Amino acid sequence: MARALAKPNVKEGGGRQIKPDVVAYKRARILEEASALFFDRGYDIATLDMLADRLHVTKPFLYTYFRNKSDILAAVCAVGVTESLDALEVVEHAPGSPAEHLRAALEQVARIIIKRSDYIMVYQREIMNLERGDAQHILRLRHEFDIRVARLIEDCQRAGQVTLPDAQAMSVWMGGLLVWIPNCYRPGSRRSAEEIVDQVVQACLRLVGLK
Repeated sequence: MARALAKPNVKEGGGRQIKPDVVAYKRARILEEASALFFDRGYDIATLDMLADRLHVTKPFLYTYFRNKSDILAAVCAVGVTESLDALEVVEHAPGSPAEHLRAALEQVARIIIKRSDYIMVYQREIMNLERGDAQHILRLRHEFDIRVARLIEDCQRAGQVTLPDAQAMSVWMGGLLVWIPNCYRPGSRRSAEEIVDQVVQACLRLVGLK
């Protein structure tokens, strides 16, 4: 597994192993505060001392779960795409027609992007600060996302629900529409989150000739 998503064998100061669910919760809390800090202050200015203050913990506590600030940035930047891939996995095994699968996948991913908008904006702004291996790993995950969406479109083609010849190639453009969401929606915006989800899903479906 690439370093961006590597999870350390976490132990407390006395050497006692921490339960996996506790590790997952604490890592998630660190990433939640880190994404907000990097979004507000920028990665270069943000420090681990600032992050520790936000979490009301000591800096050594952070080193229990992440190797360094770069490791935290990589994990923040990977959240959106890893959660989106998990959502696609669930949708692919759900009942329904290929068109229903595609619509459900787009809706789920759009909601994830809205929920994780700070994480995604941090990735877009700080990609140059990622270590090379981390950046490549996240790009591979994004490529896998495009492939999975393309497979959903292929299913629609085989079912005769999509007849556009180059529909499969539209998966990349769908991804582009989805990741643009944080640039046009923030909490408190004139349009609700569900309106944004509906509009971007409709735009994606039109790309492949589905209403």
